[in-house]
Amino acid sequence: MIEEALRFDADGLTLEGRLTYADWLETPTQAVLICPPHPFLGGDMENNVLQALSATLAEHGVPVLRFNYRGIGGSETARDLAKDQREFWQHSSCPRYETEIEGDCAHAFAQLRQLLPGVDALSVIGYSFGCLPALSLAASPSVRRLCLISPPLAKWPIEPLRLQLSIPRALFYAPGDFACPADRIEALFAACDGPRELQAFPDADHFFIGHEARLAGAVTRFLVDA
Repeated sequence: MIEEALRFDADGLTLEGRLTYADWLETPTQAVLICPPHPFLGGDMENNVLQALSATLAEHGVPVLRFNYRGIGGSETARDLAKDQREFWQHSSCPRYETEIEGDCAHAFAQLRQLLPGVDALSVIGYSFGCLPALSLAASPSVRRLCLISPPLAKWPIEPLRLQLSIPRALFYAPGDFACPADRIEALFAACDGPRELQAFPDADHFFIGHEARLAGAVTRFLVDA
């Protein structure tokens, strides 16, 4: 497996990322972008779930791009993150910063298309907060499949209309997740039609510690074995 460090532009800032792919891969037919969780809640590209997804998908011949939002790790920022963090912990949200990091996902998606111009079949994975920008990206005609892992419905509800897409969608969750209540994600799933899947991980929680391999296997089966 190869992990290639890269840097790309986002509104005049330089963001860092990793492109993960199998060393035997010659001509990929699909690729995946992962949108990380909220950066003030452990959302960086070294997150345990992101690493497991990247490694497992790469082993199955699918290149994966993950990255750090502006101000996180080696990604540049023009904002005062200390001020943003104070606002977040006071109000559980920092809308101005969150709008900008959603934009970072769009720039990362454009970078993936630039890196692999011959690949038309792109999929998007959102984990936690990353489900919100992933949903926005899913409207692109280049996106063939969408995975949402533990969408934070307790804080950021998702209207069922946003999931009314023609592409296959999969929702993954832990029934006891404080951020993704089971009744809300099950209701969201039931309100949608078309090709979709819902899978629960009863022994896991929002962070999937100890369950990374099982989650990554389920996501890979949905994206690769279709």
